[in-house]
Amino acid sequence: MAGNTATFATYADFASRDGFDPATRKIIEYQSQTNRVLDDMLITEANEKTRCVTTVRTKLPEVAWRMLNRGVKAGKSETSQVSFTSGGMEALAKVDERMLKLNGGIGSEKANDWRLGENSAYQQSMNKKMALTTFYGDEKISPAGFTGLGAYYYSTDITKCSAADYVIDAGGTGDNLTSIYFIVWGQNQIHGFYPQGTTLGFEYRDNGRQKAYDDDGGELYAYESQYNWDLGIAVRDYRYGVRICNLDLATITGDDLVDYLIDGYNRLEDPDAGKAAIYLNRQAMTRVDQLVAKKVNVNMTVDMFAGKKTTHFWGMPFRRCDGILRTESKLA
Repeated sequence: MAGNTATFATYADFASRDGFDPATRKIIEYQSQTNRVLDDMLITEANEKTRCVTTVRTKLPEVAWRMLNRGVKAGKSETSQVSFTSGGMEALAKVDERMLKLNGGIGSEKANDWRLGENSAYQQSMNKKMALTTFYGDEKISPAGFTGLGAYYYSTDITKCSAADYVIDAGGTGDNLTSIYFIVWGQNQIHGFYPQGTTLGFEYRDNGRQKAYDDDGGELYAYESQYNWDLGIAVRDYRYGVRICNLDLATITGDDLVDYLIDGYNRLEDPDAGKAAIYLNRQAMTRVDQLVAKKVNVNMTVDMFAGKKTTHFWGMPFRRCDGILRTESKLA
């Protein structure tokens, strides 16, 4: 299991350390610009190759008041061992050899920067899929991926969902709904992990000059870049996550939205137990910022940190994540 000897940090914290691979650092910096979950997620190396096997406490031990000269019965907590699996993505990007020659010459710094820019579309596609899987991934449907947060917070019915007490129904109906997530990232709460022997799950390989084909089957030579990204999420204690579901942004009032946010914040077992954040999509973020701009609620503030504008609710940052859809169906 992931124990006290494991190192937990964000992608940015790992990448800032001396001796970290510069190419991977650039990739992490780029991915973090468009996937704000990476700003907060604490990650660690898997303890079994591509899996994270950990112990999840399912019941607290019984305790009792003790009288003088009277004993108490021994209590026992209940735990279960859970295995979380990572998923891996791969992209192969090819750039025409002639284009590299026209943009600084093969092997030059200018050409390498241009090549990285041309490959950005592949990185964007990987980032989009990773963000989507973070919330909607399901190994039963897509075995090559990993199980996302939504698979743990999927119902308000306690007979169906162990985390039902941490799922809030905002009352919307139809198929144009969205969710807001409160997540506390931490070693004993919820964290990400990457396969053993990898650099935070990222790998970049320059495969050099390769034969390629155009859309008509014509041959050409291109320089190929290979990108790999592996990640998994371990929900060790679902009490450190809350999902506000069935949100209809077209009909919900500002007051109701604030009430749901207060409810979500207070359902967390301990908001200060780790690195906490609130995740929502672009449209929900717009509604929140409108409330702030109109000074509707004093519990929301806008602060500048490291040159970035960040909206907070009771000190917890909002993170816009377009991986959260606005086309969710109603959860029961």
